[in-house]
Order: sequence, then C-alpha cells, then structure tokens
Amino acid sequence: MNVTTTNDHEEERIGVVILFLSFSVLAACLSKIILSKILKNRITLPFTVTVLILSFIIGLIVTHTKTITNNFQRGEIQLSEIHPHLIYYIFLPLLIFDSSFNGHFYLVKHQLLSAVLLAGPGVLISTVIIAASSVYLFPYNWSWLTGLLFGSILCATDPIAVVALLHDSGASRSLASLIDFESLLNDGSAFVIFLIFKNIFVGETYNARLIITDILKFSIGGPVFGLISGFICVKILNRINGELEVEVALTFAISYLIFFIADVELRVSAVLALVTMGLYMAKHKYCISSNVQISLVSAWRMATYLINIMVFTVTGIILAKSLVNTATTIIAQDFVYSIVLYIVIHIGRALTVILLYPLIRRSGVHISWKDGLVLIWSGLRGSMALILVLMVDLDTRIDSVTRNHFLFHVSMIALLTLVINGTTSRFFIHFLGLKQGAKESQIVLSQALEHMQRETFSQLLQIKQDEKFAEVNWKVLDEYLPKKLLKELNEEENISSTEEVSQPLNLNGNQQFKTISMDNVNAVDRENIRNELVIRFLTAMSIDYEKQWYLGMIHRQTLDILIKSVEQAKQKRSFELHWQLLIEHFRLSFLLLNLMRFNYFDFINKWTNRLLFDHILLTIELTLGFHSAETRMDNILVLFPELITIDEQIMNEVCHEAKQYQLNAARVLHHLRKSYQLCWTAQMTKRCAQMLLKHQSIAIIHLYETGILDDNEYAHICKLIENKIFSLEYGKIQLSDDEK
Repeated sequence: MNVTTTNDHEEERIGVVILFLSFSVLAACLSKIILSKILKNRITLPFTVTVLILSFIIGLIVTHTKTITNNFQRGEIQLSEIHPHLIYYIFLPLLIFDSSFNGHFYLVKHQLLSAVLLAGPGVLISTVIIAASSVYLFPYNWSWLTGLLFGSILCATDPIAVVALLHDSGASRSLASLIDFESLLNDGSAFVIFLIFKNIFVGETYNARLIITDILKFSIGGPVFGLISGFICVKILNRINGELEVEVALTFAISYLIFFIADVELRVSAVLALVTMGLYMAKHKYCISSNVQISLVSAWRMATYLINIMVFTVTGIILAKSLVNTATTIIAQDFVYSIVLYIVIHIGRALTVILLYPLIRRSGVHISWKDGLVLIWSGLRGSMALILVLMVDLDTRIDSVTRNHFLFHVSMIALLTLVINGTTSRFFIHFLGLKQGAKESQIVLSQALEHMQRETFSQLLQIKQDEKFAEVNWKVLDEYLPKKLLKELNEEENISSTEEVSQPLNLNGNQQFKTISMDNVNAVDRENIRNELVIRFLTAMSIDYEKQWYLGMIHRQTLDILIKSVEQAKQKRSFELHWQLLIEHFRLSFLLLNLMRFNYFDFINKWTNRLLFDHILLTIELTLGFHSAETRMDNILVLFPELITIDEQIMNEVCHEAKQYQLNAARVLHHLRKSYQLCWTAQMTKRCAQMLLKHQSIAIIHLYETGILDDNEYAHICKLIENKIFSLEYGKIQLSDDEK
C-alpha cells in the first residue's frame, strides 16, 4: 500500500512539473508574438529576459501564497526545488554542444588564445577582485577562503544567457564569437576553481600538489577526452549517409553521453570536453550528410529554443524563491551591498580586459575600445552561478548564515545582470555604433539595396504591362515598395547605409539611379573596400563549394579541404592564399615520395600506385572545384552590376586577380588531362555518375511533391539512390580492361 501511494505521489509530482513547463513554453511564445507582432518591437526587451521576468513574478506570487489550491502552483513549487545537478545534467550539455558545434570554427580558431586568456587568467583576476571586495566591504567577517569561494561562484559567466543575449542584441559575428567562446571556457575554468575552494572550505585535505594535479586533470583531461570523442564521432558519421533520424539523434545523444562520462566517470571537465568535441565536429561538419544538414540545423534550433525557455523559467522561479527564503537573515543594508557588488564585478571585468588587452592584441585579435566595453558589459551571471551557489546551499557542512548570504547575493547579481545588462545590451551596441558595421560593409549593403530597388522596378514595369493587373490599386501598392522597407530599416537599425540608395520607386514608370561618390574616400578606405569585396567573393566561393557537394560534384574530403583553405584565405583577405593552400595538397606526401623510391617489392608497388592514383584523383577534383567556383563568380557581376558602381578601379583589380587564379586552375586541369588520361577518365566518369544520381534524386523529389509517387515508393527509390551515392563516395569506378 505504501509503495503504491509513493508511486502515485511521484507520478503526480512529475505531472505537475510538466504542466508548469508546458504553460511556461506557451506563455513565452505568446509574449514573443505580442512583442514582435502587436508592439512591433517597440519594447527592446530580449526574449530570454522577458521569460525570466515573467517566471520571476510568478515565483514571487506563488512563494507568497499561503495556500496551495491547484496543480499549477504545485508544479512551480516542485520546479523551484529542483536539484542543481539536474539543471547541470539536463540543460547544459545540449546548449554547450550547440554553441560549439554550430559556431564558426575558423573564427573561433583565430580567437582561441584570446578566449583562453579571458577564461584562464581572467577568471583568476575576477575571483580575487570579488573575494577582496567581499572580505573588506561586507560586514560579515568573512575569511579570505570564504571570499575566494564566493568569488569563484560569481566569476562564472553564464554561456546560456550570453549566447541568448548575443543572438538578440545584434553584435558583430566576430565579437559575438569571442564573447560566446570565452563564456564557454569560462564555465569550465570557474567550475574547477569552485570545486577546489569548496573542498578546502569544508575541510577536505588539500595541498599544493593536489591542487595542481586537479587543475591539470580538469583543464587538460577534458579537452583531450573531447578531442578523442570528436574524432570517433566524425569517423562514425562519415560512414552514415542520408539517415536523417540516425544522424540527428546521434548528435543529441553524444552530447549527453560525453558530458556524463567526462564528469562522472573520468572526473574531468565535462564543459571543456563537450566544447572541444563540438569544435572538432564543427571543423568536420560535413561528416553530416548533405541532405541532413538543413534538417539538423532546424532540429537543434528548435531544441535550444525550448531549452532556453525552460532554463530561464527555472532560473526566474529559483531567484524568486531564493530571495524570499533568505529574508529572515537579510536586512535592507544587504541590498545596498548587492548593488555595490554589481558595480565591483563590472570594475573587476574592466580591469581584467585592460590587463589582458596587450596579450589579446599580440594573439592577433584586434578589439577596439567599443568592443572592449561590450566585452565588459556582456559578463552576465545566470543559471551557472545559481547551480554553483545551490550546491553550496545544499551542503550542511557550511553554516546556514553564510549559505544564506551566498544565496542572496548571487541571486541578486544574477537578477541584476540578466535584467539590466540583458535589457540594455541592444541599446548599448546601437549607441556605440557597432551594429551598423564598418564603412565598407555599409557601402556594399547600400548597393545590395540598390539592386533590390532595380529588380523591383523591373518587375513593376512588367506587372503594369500585364492586362491581368489593370485593376490594381496603385496607391495601395505604393506601401509595399522598397521605400517602406528602407524606411523601416533605417528606423530599426539606426543605420545610414540606405542614404546612398537611389530615390524610392515611383509608380509612374520613371526612375533615376545614383552611384556612390568615392571622391572623399582615402587610401585606407579604398583598401578596406577592396578587402571587403575579396571577403564577399571568397564567401560566395565557399557557398558554391557546398552547392557542388550537394550536387554530387565533389566528395566530403574535397569539400573539407576547399572550405578550410577558403576560410583561412578570408582571414587574410587573399585569393592568392586560397590558391597556394590548394597547391600544397597537389604536392606528393612524404610517405608517397618514399614509397616511390622503395620499389623493390610488388606489393609495395601496388600500394604506391593505388595511393598515387588516389592523390591524382584528389588533385583533379580540387582543381575542378576551384575552377567551377571561380567560373560561377563571373556571373556575380552580371547578376549584380551595382558592385561596379562602388569603385570601378577596385572592382577591376579584384576581378583581374580572381581571373588570374582561374586561368592557373585551367592550365593545371589541361596538364592533368594530358598527362594522366586514365585518372582523368576515372574522375570525370565518377563525377558524372554522382551528378546524375543527384539529379535522379531531385527528379524523384519533384515527382513525390506532385503526388505521382506515394510515400513507400518515394522512400524506397530515394534509399536506392542514396546507397549508390554513398558507394561512389568511398568506392571506385570500375573501368574496362581496354581503358586500364
């Protein structure tokens, strides 16, 4: 009987929690609709902060309610008492893996040392500053050990809150990437420092040797395990083709599995392990099948959206409960100390950025004073700090008064940073002028908008000549022309890029277009414009490489090499570097060169010939991929002639440089075709077979969409085609004996 009653009670607890979370998701979605559709984003409140405020208010109401009369209240109470380790294990793995796996690897790679500086020495500096302020400013007679434990909790910036903030605020991709990556690493290092000081505080035996051992185990063991895990996952995913459900489910499962094994079984930093694995998989992101890529992004976006709602809901009600429950030991003066602590934390982060700035500059990352201000302002505290302080609150070996003070101040700092910093971040970035981008970016944007105007004008003329549209109300239609969009863009983004756009379209059939005046542009600006155009063209090439992969023209290995080289070239803004990096892959490897010299045995000769054959095939495919992308770039000026009006001399120089490397690729292809006819025949046959199979796949999709094929027929035929594509990916074309 008791067992049955206990089971029923457990089921009821789970049910009311699900009820409350379901309501939270619904309320969050409705609030987003109200803010965006009804209020037209007039209230610049980030979505996640809105969720936090709503849940905080609900938490305060329920906590002050004396009688519990419904399941909604019971669900809130159950959720407010959630164990911190559950938050840690349920929510953190997916969000950390998403930030690293779906991030910009080559941007992060460039910023790695800067992020390590901010998350390593930066965390130690912040911990000491917070500890000193708590020891000397607070009237609690805390020891330095207590202060350091307190500082280790508050030095942990929250990656969940930071990522959500950056997505809403409109910070530049480079700055957002640095802050995002720093917050992820910060989590790992702060957790290590927290565990060390907590263990010392509760009386566990610790010496310098053990401390150093723990630091090395966590900081090195985590990334090593993550790297090994990432390598294995990439190998497995490379051998799976077109299995949508399997590939998507695998990415979700490994994030939890690796996090748990690292934290519980190996006792290394789970955060650093997952970040490292995510970055390794981001570098090799084409291990995911081409027809799964879009679905995978959508699945992760949906998952992180829901988890963000749940995390900020839980954070809000825990903050409310913490502030109410500590009321017995907290006096009005403590609120003042929390505000002082809020200021000290920002001063400490400012000192950290200033002290580390020379080293960050030497690492190759150039941040302006405006970027530095955003870096300081983005140090949000949220769920991670709450997890750590709740671990302290549950430890009865620490006296209750200290636990209450810890819980109160950490809750207040989390609330202040999330509400104040989170709410003002978008305005702050706009005020500093960081959202509008550099001058050269605005020039390109203005010409893109000019192109949109011209295309719309051309379409408008065709519509006016069509008899079907003779009865159109042209006055009403005037509201839907680009001038309205440009006006809204200027109002929302507070940018001037559209000022150079030609006069708005009119409905009289007459339109005058302007070109950008470059008379007042100095040499530095011209060089910046040239660099911006090179980056845009290299980005176009990167997109074209992905299209070639999707169409079956190149393999995953080839795509990896092309993308890696083009991303490195974008960092240096150089077509030449892109071509030179590809040439490095044309050269024979050290192993192959030595095997060719050691030709005394038949089995070695066969192995050498096979390796040489594969190397030439790769060289042909790389060159074809580069040449095809460069050829398609010629169409950019045809489709987008407004680029010429930026600066004809600069455009001609950029186009001439690109053309030279296209001709170099053509000469290499001519040489390969003449010198290695068998390899050329095999490569072109395989390329043709892959393209035909891809076109067959597209044709089947079109037939399915028109209703000619039913679900079973469509799935079966697609599976057969995907199997053939996969066999070509890792197999070889069988040539006839005459050709051999």
